[in-house]
Amino acid sequence: MGLRNRNPGKNVSSDMSQMKPPWYPSFPKLFKRKKIVPKQDREEARNLSASYSEHTWDIETIISNHPGSRINRKSIQHSLGLTASQASDLLLRNGPNMLPKPKEVSDLKLFISQFMDLLWILLLATDGLSLIAFIADPSNLTQLWVTLIIFIMIFGMCCVSFFHERAARKVVRGFQNLLAENCICIRDGREINMSAEELVNGDIILIKSGTKVPADARIIYCSQLKLETSSITGEAEPNDYQAEAASETTTIFEAHNVAFNGSLCVDGEGLAVVIRTGTSTVIGQIANLTTGQENNKSRLEKQMRKFVIFLIIAATSIGLIIFIIGGFVHKWKGIINLLCNGFLVCAIGLVPVGMPATVTSIIALVARRLAQKNVFLKRLDIVEALGSVNIIASDKTGTLTKNVMTVTDAWFYDEYVDGLPSKKTVTSSRVKSDLSNFDAPVSDLLDIMTVCNTSKFIDEEPSKDKLSITMPKFESSIEMEKEAMTLRPASGAPSEVAMLRYADQLIDINATRKAYNIIFEIPFNSKRKWHLMIAKTKSLGGGQAEYKLLIKGASEILVKKCSRIVTRTGHIDFDEDVMARFQSAYETFGSNGRRVIGFCYKTFVADENIQFDWDKDNVPLFDLTFIGVCAIMDPPRDETAIAIQQCRSAGIKVFMVTGDHHLTAAAIAREIKLIEDIPGKPKDYEIIHGEKISNLTDQEWNELLKKRALVFARTTPEQKLLIVEQCQKRKQIIAMTGDGVNDSPALKKADIGIAMGSGSDVAKQAADVILMDDNFASIVKGVQEGRMMFENIKKLMVYTAAHTSPEIWPIVINFCIGFPLGITSLQILAIDLGTEILPGVSMAKEPMEGDLMERPPRRRDKVLISNTLLSYAYGYGGLIQSLGCFLGYCVVFWTHGIAVTDLWMSAMTHWQEGAPDFVSNGRSFTWEEQLYINRQACSAWQMGIIFGQFFHVLGTRTRRQSIFVHGVFKNMHSIASMVIVIIAAVVMIYVPGINKFLGGAPISIYCWLMVGAVGLFLLWINETRKFLTRRFPKNPVLRSLKW
Repeated sequence: MGLRNRNPGKNVSSDMSQMKPPWYPSFPKLFKRKKIVPKQDREEARNLSASYSEHTWDIETIISNHPGSRINRKSIQHSLGLTASQASDLLLRNGPNMLPKPKEVSDLKLFISQFMDLLWILLLATDGLSLIAFIADPSNLTQLWVTLIIFIMIFGMCCVSFFHERAARKVVRGFQNLLAENCICIRDGREINMSAEELVNGDIILIKSGTKVPADARIIYCSQLKLETSSITGEAEPNDYQAEAASETTTIFEAHNVAFNGSLCVDGEGLAVVIRTGTSTVIGQIANLTTGQENNKSRLEKQMRKFVIFLIIAATSIGLIIFIIGGFVHKWKGIINLLCNGFLVCAIGLVPVGMPATVTSIIALVARRLAQKNVFLKRLDIVEALGSVNIIASDKTGTLTKNVMTVTDAWFYDEYVDGLPSKKTVTSSRVKSDLSNFDAPVSDLLDIMTVCNTSKFIDEEPSKDKLSITMPKFESSIEMEKEAMTLRPASGAPSEVAMLRYADQLIDINATRKAYNIIFEIPFNSKRKWHLMIAKTKSLGGGQAEYKLLIKGASEILVKKCSRIVTRTGHIDFDEDVMARFQSAYETFGSNGRRVIGFCYKTFVADENIQFDWDKDNVPLFDLTFIGVCAIMDPPRDETAIAIQQCRSAGIKVFMVTGDHHLTAAAIAREIKLIEDIPGKPKDYEIIHGEKISNLTDQEWNELLKKRALVFARTTPEQKLLIVEQCQKRKQIIAMTGDGVNDSPALKKADIGIAMGSGSDVAKQAADVILMDDNFASIVKGVQEGRMMFENIKKLMVYTAAHTSPEIWPIVINFCIGFPLGITSLQILAIDLGTEILPGVSMAKEPMEGDLMERPPRRRDKVLISNTLLSYAYGYGGLIQSLGCFLGYCVVFWTHGIAVTDLWMSAMTHWQEGAPDFVSNGRSFTWEEQLYINRQACSAWQMGIIFGQFFHVLGTRTRRQSIFVHGVFKNMHSIASMVIVIIAAVVMIYVPGINKFLGGAPISIYCWLMVGAVGLFLLWINETRKFLTRRFPKNPVLRSLKW
């Protein structure tokens, strides 16, 4: 029956993350999503409970502060609520009970924004110059092909990026999904079903089982009300709520008399008066803390942006210099052609056009590998930051632990039972035993554990989707059996479900339950801390019957009601010796983070027709017989301890941040070896209660963050955010995990926000990474992949950037000293968008180099593209490759008997259609022969770049180890790509039609031999450099050669 007996009135009705490539810029603001800015002062907004005092009010104070609610002091169930006109005025004045929806970006704006990348802008400008050159000389179709190829490449990349980002925006909808859509409200003395958006302060709402709370509301009456608030407060189990006032020292989160907007009622019902709506609610403030923050740019994004700016400046400067010098050399003839070609070749040559595709491909491959390891990246580029993380602040429940409450141990007067008790007769694990197959007191404990239990298994057909786990092995003196079991889906309180599953492994629970005729029950609540049932066992005649009282609950309370205890040999008095044994067991379990549940029973005779009633004091809760206790906990994941050790080896600190009690948190931390007390060594950890976090001074934070491990217990959302900020203030790179709405501000603020796959949509929306298996060990896998990706992208940048120098020098010698053209624009594009892609992408498959996971994290100021990398790629490394290309280019002329010195300024009048004969060493060449030789020279230069990179990739696959120690054939993808590239080069140079289209012609074997010799020389240079930097790591000269 409901709280009220009224005729219902008429219904009142009323009507992501980014996955851009890492070089995307921060502008234009036009395309940015609008942020919701908190109205409160920053410090006040950070304290979610600062503006609440209603939890300390008694009923008289509530009535005086809400006179319009017309609360009936004598019979609260018959309160009248606001009038319709009062509610209408308040709604007009304060606005609807809803959270502002972020402004959506249209598909058109989103698509246009893809082209606002600095690199695309540079290449589009280059494309424009190529188009101008074609318009100036329509006979030169090369420029038209260059224009089309570059534009198609840019358009294609932008389309892919657009579809990725649009899909990512639709993954989660965030806070809106948490809120109730409708509610039952009392207005004008009637219950009406109305839209939650129309609620106002002072409304009286009815909370029923299975419904969501539509606003923050102070409970004024309730009956066995239980609310599940894990998404807001982080507490795993539903809590009992009350109407009584709390003390002023109690926070609103611990008072349990204010129902929060978005909470779910799992049992009972109640009446509450609305005290906050919309953005003023706790969930609204959390939304403000989350959406009011700027989107963090990843470190990879920032560094790639700097590199693109460097390329823009370099391409513009070099292009301008070449144009000016070429203008004087060519006496400013054909100025448009000079301008376009000067800037065009410099832009195409200096900027690795294939770099975006290659880098994105590497990140996508890493993302795919991580997805196979249950790590989903919402932002592809965030994995680099994950690889440089210093601190991982992890939630406990479900991340470090299994999030499956489990009965781990039991205690009786005579013994401890580790895991499952032994049977009298051994039976198959698939055959359920009868209770008679167990000795007392084990049989008694299983009996009560099964019957005095409101949880139940959800009926289902055998399914392949059942979750299989391995029972944990504990390091304490009590050790669980390693036995694979299948978790049957069940409903009920987690602790009761744990007991039901424990009993189900041993006995037929359905048969056991059917054996009892339950006639009376008192449910568990937080005040009594016990759950009682009374069963009628048999009629004795004469109006009398035998009854059995079954009770379970807080063991420290139940033992005070007991006079006897069951032992293996019978019943004995519950004396001081028994109490000492019990206390020892209780402290053993409690110190190891177990929740201790006691079990008692009593057999008695009473009137056959008695109506048991707690208020009538006819429930015989005295002289009980104590059976024993069971210990329940959420066990650590099997791989957590190993993962934490891997973090330590990698120089990463692990912090536990949880809403649980500090004793439970500390016990789990010890079990997973997060904190350890080593004799003779100072304590290198600290356990901090949430209340102290906000009051810590800067000096105390400095000392805390020097510790190897920290455990933060009883933390609130604003305290989690403070932990992140204090770490970032000290230049630490922090990854924060979480699954609830209460975690979202910290997830958004952290360098890497990691949400759980089973968590709320809000947490997933705020995070950068989602752990699909909720497993801490998966984070460590992500760190390893991040470190590998940083190393491999660095190698990729060296490999890719080094070939840009050989692409610039042909235009330099052509414009500045009048040599014949060394390479065409189409050949450059064939290299950048063709032969460079596969070897670059194969870098993602390069195995980990040496002790990568035993090195400390990278410093925050350590950049991906360093000065030493640039000096190698654009300096001596690029120059050696350019030398090989130039020598291969010269071989073409030497094989035709042409002296290289005769090429000086020859391009002014020769090497073009209709040119006069060219004479060298007494030999004469017609303009047709000149064009053919020039095409051969272009092919030789093109081959010089491709074949030179064949050797260069061997030298850049490792940064410290010799490639011969690391293993030349360790990355078969790289070997395969090298073979494919050589085949592609042969096709481009020797296949008729293709070579002519690109502007080339077949060349002799001597060109290949010359370039091969220089390539081997560059490989020797790299191997020598790596040997010397390993041998003398502190030498300042050698450090300047280490990229």
